[in-house]
Amino acid sequence: MDARIAAPAIALVNSLGNLGGFVSPTAFGILQDATGSTRGGLIGLSVVGVLAALSVALVRGGGHRERTRARRPRAGDHGPGRGPVRGGPARVR
Repeated sequence: MDARIAAPAIALVNSLGNLGGFVSPTAFGILQDATGSTRGGLIGLSVVGVLAALSVALVRGGGHRERTRARRPRAGDHGPGRGPVRGGPARVR
């Protein structure tokens, strides 16, 4: 990864972590006060966590890009109907 891209990406992850460190306890307290028990806060944070995991899975495409990228033949790959399988490419004299 290029250093020009890595630095802002690390800063973004750090900022989101700090924001989550503030929002999560605040939301937990609000949900706990609204429901009258800690169970409501835990359920609320669990729902948010599941929604975050689903959104990441949808954004990544469920690994679809990695699977299709692995199937594409590369230059020099040989297989059925694509040239010799053993011994490398055929020599032309």
